Amino acid sequence: MDHLSRYWQMRVLTGPGQLTYRNFPDVQQWFEPRYADSLSAGTLDETDCQRSLWEMAQSSREEASLAQLSLRCWVSYQIEAACNQLARQFGEAYSFTQNDLWRLVMDDDGRTSSDYTPVTVKILNQYDPAQSGLRNWTYRLTKSNSDINAFLKEQGLYRISPWAILNDTKLPQLPKVLPHLSRGELTAAGRLLNAYHQVYRRDRIANRQAGRGRRCEDPTDEQLRRINPNEPANVVFSQLSELAEQLRQYRIAARRGSPQTQSLDRLERDAYDREDLTADDGEQVQDEFLQQYRDNFVAALDASIQAIVQVYVDRYQKRRPPQGQIYCQALELFHCQGLSMAEIARQVGLSSQVQVTRLLQLRRLRAEVLVHWLNQLKQQTQAKALNHISPERLNAIAQQLDQVLTEETEAVMDAAQAEAQMPKNRTSNSLFARRLCYLLANIILPPP
Repeated sequence: MDHLSRYWQMRVLTGPGQLTYRNFPDVQQWFEPRYADSLSAGTLDETDCQRSLWEMAQSSREEASLAQLSLRCWVSYQIEAACNQLARQFGEAYSFTQNDLWRLVMDDDGRTSSDYTPVTVKILNQYDPAQSGLRNWTYRLTKSNSDINAFLKEQGLYRISPWAILNDTKLPQLPKVLPHLSRGELTAAGRLLNAYHQVYRRDRIANRQAGRGRRCEDPTDEQLRRINPNEPANVVFSQLSELAEQLRQYRIAARRGSPQTQSLDRLERDAYDREDLTADDGEQVQDEFLQQYRDNFVAALDASIQAIVQVYVDRYQKRRPPQGQIYCQALELFHCQGLSMAEIARQVGLSSQVQVTRLLQLRRLRAEVLVHWLNQLKQQTQAKALNHISPERLNAIAQQLDQVLTEETEAVMDAAQAEAQMPKNRTSNSLFARRLCYLLANIILPPP
């Protein structure tokens, strides 16, 4: 029954910024007789339950406020999960934790106020069950939240807003970037995008000419009604968000030069959902596996950096005169102190920056670390997965698992490459650089 408590137990933020629970006994007493038995018996899908609650919350019935509060409780958990996922994906590389994100969007305490609308209520106000499941809708709106994106941008991580994506997408691009859509769906998407350009982009240009509206904010209800007068504003908002998300996924795949893949969280959740597990067991198994994977992710990177750098050190140490110590010093000066190749040459006693470039061989180093790291992760992840799912199930998802691991490791190395190309004021924010600097300072010792 624990997972059902999410319908009457809200995740709320304490004064010091920690998450806790707030129970609503009146919601529990109202909810349980209606849904708990059928949910426990597996005869009512949660999606149906949420749709029923949403429809009830839109009505004028006395129980509308209880239905909405129940959904607010459930949505609070999904907001937390979305923040946690962002922190897992980018927190290590960009120096933030899920706590930093919680304080931006975990603003509901269950009370009703005419002065302030919490994020949970905004999500429900914009939600249309005909367009998306509530879980995916909450994830999408949380990750595109303007306060979260502003914070991430301050940390050096720029996640373009859905409205900016729609702004700079041209109509003739749609057949190429959305090849999975039918002709009718492409026509509808083109009509929606064109209307968006006619309203939102035109308003934005006018605002910028007047010195207002530098950022792409959420479209207003008035703009949404002008985009499509025949649909409610929340439906138009949902349609635009869905289109922007599809365009975002295409851009991610195109930038990485690989087909679109699922996240490890989604891949494993799908695998567990197909197993004969209760909902509670499935979530516990998934959480345990993902925690092990996250621990292995950095540990395997450390081991790979150490192994490959040691190969280079040993190789350079055999030169006459030996250059193992110079190599370690040059690595530290470049990645940890952000010095230019010319400055490194002066400090390590080489005649030119070209010699430093040849000594470091950064592109080759990253490529060899990536191969070593990816092989280690594949072996470790598959071995750990066998503790949670059957060999048959692992075989079924093996190819997808390889794609996800490849994507996640390459993303880390892409960040390292982008950082290494900075001509000046280079930082050590990438995960690769920070782990390399730690290992150089504590584990990898230059030859005497």
